[in-house]
Amino acid sequence: MHRNHQSRFRYRSAAAALILAAATIASAPAVAQDDAAPAPVAASEWTPLDGSKFGAELTDKWIPVPNGTSGAPRQGWLATADGFFTREAHLAYDYTTARNSDAHEVLARFNYPLSRRLWAGVEVPFYQKSGRQDGFGDITLTTQVMLHETRNLSINAGVGWRLPTGETRLGNSVFAAQPQINLWSDVGHGFSLRGRVAYEIADSGRPDSFVLNGAVGQTITPHSKAPFGDLTWYVAGNWREPVSGNGRSFVSVTPGLRTHVGGNLFLLTGIEFPVTDNRSSFNERYIIQLVQGF
Repeated sequence: MHRNHQSRFRYRSAAAALILAAATIASAPAVAQDDAAPAPVAASEWTPLDGSKFGAELTDKWIPVPNGTSGAPRQGWLATADGFFTREAHLAYDYTTARNSDAHEVLARFNYPLSRRLWAGVEVPFYQKSGRQDGFGDITLTTQVMLHETRNLSINAGVGWRLPTGETRLGNSVFAAQPQINLWSDVGHGFSLRGRVAYEIADSGRPDSFVLNGAVGQTITPHSKAPFGDLTWYVAGNWREPVSGNGRSFVSVTPGLRTHVGGNLFLLTGIEFPVTDNRSSFNERYIIQLVQGF
């Protein structure tokens, strides 16, 4: 009984903190572009990555890439992959409704480009709750190398490593490796396309799976129009197809929004809906995320 009370208290405290942060952000005054974002990248600083200097670029300091020629920025969305590098810290909360029991998760991410060609990111789900069970989740470490980058196109490849750090009773303690290829492209009029092709190899009796992700969205306001700067709508789709074992196909769609609220701080929201039979997955997943660029 005492443990359940502590669990409810931790969940309520985390949820209250996120709601308070979102409310504070929503009421923040607009911030001028010069104050909200790093100085624009000079044409003489940034150059395309075409492979001719690949070895040297492995250690060259990362340079933020200018927006695409139609204004599409390289910014992350929910439930989709990034074909580009970012330097950010994330705090996210999601609430999942399901037939048996609802679930809650709070996680933190840290993304850091080691050079123009190398990048690493870590995701830490430090609180999970399903029914009466709660605990720590599996940490994911992802490493990527940039294969090709122009102003309107980025392609990288890497491996996501799921580490068995979480509670088994919450479906964790799984080791998995996911080799992947990721893409981003400005396709005009503020629209961008992005996606991932991957193959996941898992242990603990989990099936190996083919993973496909794709998303399209449009940025409709300039960065300086905080708290609605870089306002972007998008729709992401995910397909996971088991190729071994007894797993089931899973397909979902996630519509979402992203906005710059000031000081290079962003707010993202989205709702994920399964398209396949939700009796073996969930009904809906509601996601809110804060992103701080630096």
